[in-house]
Amino acid sequence: MAQTCTITTIYQYPVKSCRGVSEEAAEISSTGIVGDRQLMVLKDGKFVNQARVPLLARVATRRIDESTIEFAASDADQVAHSIAQDGEVLTVDFYGNRVGVVDQGDALSQWISSVAQNDLRVVSLEKTFKRAIPLEEFAVVDGADQSRFVDVAPILVTNEASLEDLNGRLDETVPMNRFRPNIVVEGLDAFAEDGVAKLTNGSVELVRATHCERCAVTCTDQETGERKSEPLKTLRGYRHRENGYAGGVMFGSYMGVVGEATIRVGDVLTVS
Repeated sequence: MAQTCTITTIYQYPVKSCRGVSEEAAEISSTGIVGDRQLMVLKDGKFVNQARVPLLARVATRRIDESTIEFAASDADQVAHSIAQDGEVLTVDFYGNRVGVVDQGDALSQWISSVAQNDLRVVSLEKTFKRAIPLEEFAVVDGADQSRFVDVAPILVTNEASLEDLNGRLDETVPMNRFRPNIVVEGLDAFAEDGVAKLTNGSVELVRATHCERCAVTCTDQETGERKSEPLKTLRGYRHRENGYAGGVMFGSYMGVVGEATIRVGDVLTVS
């Protein structure tokens, strides 16, 4: 009998590097989860994430519809932002790719700057682009059309057993949201995701690209923005590979998508 695992959580991040939301179901295609990372945050004209601005974790985001995203924070009024197509167009470097982005206006900039205590702008992608990732281990997604601000692959899968293994080594446990996955599964042994080639559910396949290498974002409380040294310090002690593309500390697997479908919490995936 084929090995299987089960989806336990689905996360969507309407704004890259801000706090996301868990969903019971999501549409998925070759570009990832529909509505994921539609907007991105800039500081001084450059892409910025929680590694540089930890307080972005305080910015909760929720997709209302295909053109509206709600922004919220504990000490600020909620904002329902309609994604603008007619703002100032800028060209920014996005992981080595020069892409056009559309500024989302002063009002949203002022709101997020106040919450994150930094001078920030919010942008959308001007148009789809072909993402170049000149590393052999990312061949499965190199050159793919990209319509969202995903890091290197459209889907990040993490494993409940891997988190349990890690938490067993920590003095203070951490939740899965520290790792900002798209899909969380159970039913695999700890770190068995390292050796998975595909996860299949009906008409859609998740095809493994490579390890997800972790940074200081994992040490950032996703409610408060508070930064500590764990779990990255412990992960580095037993989940580190030499010559990695981003520091070599591994947790989770980046995956490409073949096909399209609606995935749901509770769906069973066949492992190969």
